[in-house]
Amino acid sequence: MSNIDVRICRFKNDALFAFSMTYDEGTVDCLANALPIHERFNIPGHVDVVAGQLGRKRNCYLCSLNDYVHMSADDLKFLLNKGWGVGNHSWSHYCFPASPGLNMFREIVWSKYRLEDEIDYPVRIFTVCNDMYNYESVLDLVKQHYLACVSVEGGPNRESYDFYNIGNCMLASGGFKERPGWPNELRLENLTLDFVKDSWVLLTTHLVMWDVPQSHKCTTPLYLTRYFEKLYEISEGNFWAVKPDDAIDYELMRRNIRIENVECEENRIRFDMNGSWPVGVINSMVTVKISGVSIDPHTAKVNTSFSITSGGFTGHNKTESIKRKGADTLINIEAVPGKKVEIVWNPIG
Repeated sequence: MSNIDVRICRFKNDALFAFSMTYDEGTVDCLANALPIHERFNIPGHVDVVAGQLGRKRNCYLCSLNDYVHMSADDLKFLLNKGWGVGNHSWSHYCFPASPGLNMFREIVWSKYRLEDEIDYPVRIFTVCNDMYNYESVLDLVKQHYLACVSVEGGPNRESYDFYNIGNCMLASGGFKERPGWPNELRLENLTLDFVKDSWVLLTTHLVMWDVPQSHKCTTPLYLTRYFEKLYEISEGNFWAVKPDDAIDYELMRRNIRIENVECEENRIRFDMNGSWPVGVINSMVTVKISGVSIDPHTAKVNTSFSITSGGFTGHNKTESIKRKGADTLINIEAVPGKKVEIVWNPIG
């Protein structure tokens, strides 16, 4: 039993990579044209909205996409119920420092809490608008009020990425404009498993229309469909399609929770989850991989107890699934400090 290994996987279900598709601005064409494609491929989406213009025609300072219509709060609630995520893209889609009447507290902080009241859901991600010149001006406020900040540029997010500088690349049916922060390897025609393996790929686009304007930063439904098909092709379906909220929660849990005190007897294994709780997490589900012992997933039973009963930890006591992957066993289980896990199963054969 000395070769037994118990660890939290890099991604849920021990996937080869993670993928998130997001939509800046949150216009209604996303609801009409992108949602059906996401549902066809079982890929949740995420919209980053201009909080001060919900349900209204877009009217942003120096913006090339004005007059398109933003989704309403009810539209966003509909998407949340579909498993999508919602992030904040500021109050007015500001340009620092010259937007008329600019108030950074309103743009970053007040807008977050107003948006949460509108959609009745925590908003934990801020996505920088316009370009990188808007990043440094908001960073301190974002760190005080959000779990994460998505950048305007960046390639795949690899091990130990910065939660407040999450890489974000453009998906565009006409091909995104060349810039150092957007790797050509993420273009549809260049996409390979070697480039994205062991990373979290976060892409964004704007409008989704058949006759799309500004194809360097927007996309057609056909191009979006082909990109999703390519993801399945290069991974043979073994990738984690995830909304950014869940990807960030998972990585926060993985970095803060340790597996310790592993003990194995015949048809029984025990281990402890220790570490610290990252405040603000909603989804504490992680995938624990057990190697070096044969567990029958059909008869396996997970028993849990808690050495820390204060602080709300006992509310994270769900086991989602137990399954085999090759010679290993994968358990999707909520992680929390002080959780003691015992797995028992009937002899195989």
